[in-house]
Amino acid sequence: MIKFFRKIRQNLINSNKLGKYILYAFGEIILVVIGILIALQINNWNETRKTRVLELSILEEIQQALVQDTLVINANIEYLLDKNSKSQELIAHIENKKPYKKRLDSLMMDLYYHRGYKTFNISAFDLLKENGFGIIKNDTLRKQITKHYNSDLSDIIGVFDRLEQINLIQGSNVYQNYKVAYGLIQPYDYQELLDNPKIFAPFYHFDTMNKAYYAGLNRFKSKIVIVLNSINSELEKRRNST
Repeated sequence: MIKFFRKIRQNLINSNKLGKYILYAFGEIILVVIGILIALQINNWNETRKTRVLELSILEEIQQALVQDTLVINANIEYLLDKNSKSQELIAHIENKKPYKKRLDSLMMDLYYHRGYKTFNISAFDLLKENGFGIIKNDTLRKQITKHYNSDLSDIIGVFDRLEQINLIQGSNVYQNYKVAYGLIQPYDYQELLDNPKIFAPFYHFDTMNKAYYAGLNRFKSKIVIVLNSINSELEKRRNST
């Protein structure tokens, strides 16, 4: 093809047809420019396609992370419900000043024992940050996702951190009046526990904290569901458009 155009150009020069040569040269320049523009357009199209593929991949990872978080939260909520039931059994037994029984030792440990509720998956969001938030085409969805991780998640972790600090303070009080060993908590003097409300006070605190964790996880779960529904809707729409 290059030889063909070179031959035409050489013939025009040899025949002294300057006007036609200039017109030909101008046309050749236009063809080159058009070729460059087409190449740029194809390159832009490829880059856009790659960006959209990456966007969908990240959205799918965030979707899976939120589903995983929901499952973990559901398990923790069930755990807290069971803990609450045992808490009410323990408190009722003490408030009614019933005789000591061995089951109380395990009930106290169940109420005292705190396991972390902050096991949230943020790896997908880290991937989004790494690639830039602008990769998400839907402005509303992008704002929902960033708010969820930068605001809602930070808030719930902050609340739980403060609750844990309070738990540590109250936990130290347990060791003053109870023997803690082998997964059980046993009062040194059960009758004194019944007669002195201060000795049992930490367990009222743990009961209150249990309810706070339960309420916090439920509120956070409802926020996850909203974001997850938006992602599901966006993915469904995008898949149907391809």
